[in-house]
Amino acid sequence: MGNKVSGIIIKTSYDKVGDTSGIQLFGKTMLQWVSLAVQGTVATVSYNEKLSVPLNIRPYLDPESEYTVVLYSDTPLITAKTVALAVKDAVDNGANVIKMTRGFVFKTEFVQRVDKIYSVDTHYYEEEDFITAVSFKQIALISEIMRNRILSYHMRNGVMIEDPSSTFIGSGVSIGKGVRIAPNNIISGNTVIKDNVRIDAGNNIDSCILESGVYMLSSRAIHSFIGKNTEVGPYAHIREDNVIGENCKIGDFVELKKCHIGNNCKMSHLSYLGDVIMGHYCNVGAGVVFANYDGKNKHTTMVGHGVFIGSKATIVAPVTLSDGAFIAAGSTITKDVSTKALAIGRARQVEKPDWKGNLYLTNRHE
Repeated sequence: MGNKVSGIIIKTSYDKVGDTSGIQLFGKTMLQWVSLAVQGTVATVSYNEKLSVPLNIRPYLDPESEYTVVLYSDTPLITAKTVALAVKDAVDNGANVIKMTRGFVFKTEFVQRVDKIYSVDTHYYEEEDFITAVSFKQIALISEIMRNRILSYHMRNGVMIEDPSSTFIGSGVSIGKGVRIAPNNIISGNTVIKDNVRIDAGNNIDSCILESGVYMLSSRAIHSFIGKNTEVGPYAHIREDNVIGENCKIGDFVELKKCHIGNNCKMSHLSYLGDVIMGHYCNVGAGVVFANYDGKNKHTTMVGHGVFIGSKATIVAPVTLSDGAFIAAGSTITKDVSTKALAIGRARQVEKPDWKGNLYLTNRHE
């Protein structure tokens, strides 16, 4: 369409759905979806039922544009292809106005001088583009069509989507080649998925970067970076602002928040890491907790390279675990640990022979 065409979008509202321009579908508002159909300057105007279309849009006309496309915020399926066809018809036929199923193409100088549009034949294009969001039932239909358009785009570009009927991908998502997506996944925001990533069933991924070879298993990830060949899940929770290195294992029921994890680190089970900066080749045992909150402030734990943290240890921030430190299982660490040191922070085991206080056995007459 070039610079000769500008657009005006009339914002509509209905009793049951409200202002259609702000309704979100797959990462964009309906107004944003409609705006994509016009490749020139776009203005928006609120609908005034007391005014005709020419009078409603006249203050917003661009006199430099030869043609003005008028669309409505309640038709988010409208495409640039359909608008281009309508403009072409106007140009080829020398028409002052082309009436689409929902919307118009005007010759700008014509709409500047008329106050009302009288009987004009409707030109029919791709009717799916003009489904109108007058009810939530219609919005559900629009959403399903839009979802399938997005999925079809990715499948045409080399993405294997095993079950399109249960897969939801936002409009801002970028996916590389050789990616395989299993059923029941939601991928949204500005997520970037590099080549050869495998996304198993049941993930919810929002605005993350997944480097090549990542394997996601039934987990939640938000606003984070996940390095090459790292495995996440099942049932991990990658909260906001994490950077996870290459070849890592983030296992079941592990929660990360604002962490920077180096390469080749493993935290395979039932752990919480918050505000942790960790080097390479570290191991976090089952049930480890990084206690980062003192009731008022969050504190950071520094973990060097090659650190081993035994199961059920509690690391009370702020502390530093230096390179090669070894934290004994069950320890509570409240002080810095030196390079290659063994830290044990627990009571010594004591046995009391023939102890009579075991009520569990007493209740069973043993």
